[in-house]
Amino acid sequence: MCMIKIAFIGAGKMAEAMIAPLKRPGPHFPVVPTIMIREISPKVTNQVLTAYPGVQNSLDYDDCVHNAEVVVVAVKPQNLEEVFEQLKPAIAASPKEPIIVSICAGAPMSSFVLGCGTEKIVRSMPNTPATIEQGVTVWTTNSRAMFTESEIEITRHLLGCLGMEVRVDDEKFIDMATSITGSGPAYVFVMVEAMVDTAVHMGFSRDIATTLVLQTILGSTQYAMATKEHPAILKNSVTSPAGTTASAMYTLEKGQFKTVISDAIWSCYRRSLEMGGQCSNVGPGRIRPSPMAPRGEFPDMPQ
Repeated sequence: MCMIKIAFIGAGKMAEAMIAPLKRPGPHFPVVPTIMIREISPKVTNQVLTAYPGVQNSLDYDDCVHNAEVVVVAVKPQNLEEVFEQLKPAIAASPKEPIIVSICAGAPMSSFVLGCGTEKIVRSMPNTPATIEQGVTVWTTNSRAMFTESEIEITRHLLGCLGMEVRVDDEKFIDMATSITGSGPAYVFVMVEAMVDTAVHMGFSRDIATTLVLQTILGSTQYAMATKEHPAILKNSVTSPAGTTASAMYTLEKGQFKTVISDAIWSCYRRSLEMGGQCSNVGPGRIRPSPMAPRGEFPDMPQ
């Protein structure tokens, strides 16, 4: 792979998670790419430039995007309109048509097509473990654009810097992934918090309790990945008749543990749809309106 230029609009935590592995030769990019950032926060800019020598700071969008093969948009969704005002003319003025890679939660590809003036859009959903290169990023390309094999390879390698990357064939799966992988770490952290606090309540020190819980979750995850067994089979292998685990499982079922997790995921999914201006009337107990229904009858439907 030859030398390429990657421009970052926004250089926060997720952008920095991409920049870190890009700055060393590796399996994703044998040749270290030219990296340029456009970040409005002087503090964040100084932090990135200090941590990664060779990264270039740009004071304007034209210079940042000029001749870039990839433009990574890593800003908060509420700031996109302001960014588009300056990014669109910069892309139009560039000799090369770049791949626009969005890592903005809830922002549909249609907003990027309109805001950037190009069809060559990749929408992705990384998650927090990406900051230590252990994330999983779900991504898709705009079906209306023609991507070369080289552009797909570059995108795959770029997102692979964050950990595992999974390409899907429809944008609808990105909003779904937001509720599973994007917000998923928060569900795990709540579980960790509850287990650690209970262990402390029982008498363990917080340090030991934290070690025990984290290693239990890590080991259980690795075991599930290694065996490839259904979770129910793995659960049953730990649960002896009339035993301690069986008693714990009864309490979890009585508290509707799995239903609460499911409801939380559906709630997250609906919020992701709302952020993208889409119908959020989905999930258990919801009746999705017919496309022929009169407008205004369903308030969740975008007008």
